[in-house]
Amino acid sequence: MLLGLGGALAAAQAPVVVTTNVTFRVMAANLSSGNNQRYETAGLDILRGLKPDIVAIQEFNYASTGSAGINTEAAFREMIDGAFGTNFAYFRESSNSFTIPNGIISRWPLRASGSWDDVLIPDRGFCWAQIDLPGTNHLYVVSVHLKASSGSASTRAAEATNLLTLIAANFPANAWIVVAGDCNLSSRSEAALTTLKTILSDAPIPADASGDQDTNSGRSSPYDCVLPSFTLATNFVPVVVGTQTFNNGLVFDSRVFTPLSAVSPVQAGDSGVSGMQHMAVMKDFRVSYTVTNYVLVPAPRIVVGTNKVLRWSGLSNLTYSVLGSTNLGSAAGWGAVGSASSTTTNYAFTNTVGGRRFFRVAYP
Repeated sequence: MLLGLGGALAAAQAPVVVTTNVTFRVMAANLSSGNNQRYETAGLDILRGLKPDIVAIQEFNYASTGSAGINTEAAFREMIDGAFGTNFAYFRESSNSFTIPNGIISRWPLRASGSWDDVLIPDRGFCWAQIDLPGTNHLYVVSVHLKASSGSASTRAAEATNLLTLIAANFPANAWIVVAGDCNLSSRSEAALTTLKTILSDAPIPADASGDQDTNSGRSSPYDCVLPSFTLATNFVPVVVGTQTFNNGLVFDSRVFTPLSAVSPVQAGDSGVSGMQHMAVMKDFRVSYTVTNYVLVPAPRIVVGTNKVLRWSGLSNLTYSVLGSTNLGSAAGWGAVGSASSTTTNYAFTNTVGGRRFFRVAYP
């Protein structure tokens, strides 16, 4: 006689590993304005409206609208909380000689951060951070602000060479890297960009809705870039803002973007206010990773069928243990008979002997 014990196991927790993904937006942002190269309403509007997850920010100065002062930790916390959210982290270069420092703002924690010396420019460095993205891979971001003016191409080329040396010495091989910010390029044929492209990708090149790739205020030069490492570039996905899709990424100019209702609270003139010299530039990336969820496993309910078959209902993708005993009163008498996936609800026994035999199904 076969007897199945229907209430043999109380509910339990089971780990279930699932694959998911996250899309994150990286922005190059030199959006200061006014006479003091600070972040004011216009630049903050653009940050709020475009909702980047990671920002390589330049000219990172801010005057509190309350009582937190200028360029204090409390002032920057006010700025970040208001433009991004209280859960965002940031790092800003803090050298007293840096009048227009670089910084990095991130939705996810910064595991490490710092500033490398740009020996060719006294008022900012190369700002970097290691970001704890969801999953197992970290992202290494460098916020750059290369030398300005059309006559400084050779200086920008030297800066690019120095930066690659620093990256090679400090970041892991094959790491996910983004170098982004104000490169002050006169053209995409400049030696500085050619040098950076030996380890970073400039493809695709972001543009506005009309296809204009230029990013300075006059929309005549490609000043600003978002350059991922080749290991990350394969994860590029189009930028979606409202109902519009930008297949190569987006150069955002509030003076030409429509409808502005998709990027509230941005105003039409924000990209053209006094002292605003650059457009925001964005690329999106999607990465997959696994997470372990715990689900409640109800006690299996056994039905004994004919031909030595046990049946029970269970959760998908779990393996249940099948135990057997000839002595219901002896705890030591229970032994493993086999196992079966819950996707197979029948289990046939070939090793039963005459007389009574008891079975139970358990997880784990």
